[in-house]
Amino acid sequence: MLPLLHLYLPSSGETQLSDASKTPVQTTAGSASVTGGASGGGGGGGGGQKGASFAGATAPRRGRGVLNPSVGLGGRTPLCGHCNGQIRGPFISALGKIWCPDHFVCTKQHCRRPLADIGFVEEQGDLYCEYCFEQFIAPSCNKCSQKIKGDCLNAIGKHFHPECFACTYCGTLFKNNPFFLEDGLPYCETDWNELFTTKCFACGFPIEAGDRWVEALSNNYHSQCFNCTNCKKNLEGQSFYAKGEVKEGFGNQINLCWDRRLNPELQHRSLTPYP
Repeated sequence: MLPLLHLYLPSSGETQLSDASKTPVQTTAGSASVTGGASGGGGGGGGGQKGASFAGATAPRRGRGVLNPSVGLGGRTPLCGHCNGQIRGPFISALGKIWCPDHFVCTKQHCRRPLADIGFVEEQGDLYCEYCFEQFIAPSCNKCSQKIKGDCLNAIGKHFHPECFACTYCGTLFKNNPFFLEDGLPYCETDWNELFTTKCFACGFPIEAGDRWVEALSNNYHSQCFNCTNCKKNLEGQSFYAKGEVKEGFGNQINLCWDRRLNPELQHRSLTPYP
């Protein structure tokens, strides 16, 4: 059991703990300090700033060219989108454009593989065969280092396979759900709140940015939760007596009382008068 303590709440000061036989010391009541959140940073003393982020999804555009017969007499002669020349015979159409069969090839100069039969991957208006796309265009996953051939998640300036972008703590895949950054690492909302937000000692819920909070007895409280244990009078800005032992786990309050007449255990104690 800790010795009987006496604290009071002026307008400002550092939170401290003092024996009742000594000079009363100051605690602080004010607005929640803002830390942590989407830009990272610690989740320390008066609440964490929650800023959700979402991964952007991209996917390569794949397709196959369509071989068209030559235009008959009287028809409009098609123009090749590559060489701008008239096409007198069969032509290939894809992505709203027309090509000579000889020009419908992989963009890479060392490859030039015909794409009519194998399909293509489009990237910024250029067409590639699957091999060249994978080797030279597809990004590498920042987690597994393998090439991303299909859907790609873009987040925190990096690229990930959808199955590789997961909560740092529990491993849950984010998919289309928000994530929260801490020290550059992504966390799901549940784990971020549990690991990095400051909790109210009385109710156990996070102290959010913008909440009024009280720091006293080496603990943090929502302003509305910092109440007399017996009569439930709110103690923010009030003088109070405290006794009892701080226990781990939320919902275990120190015995706080704003008037010792309401607490028989305090009536026979020698206490410093209220300030």
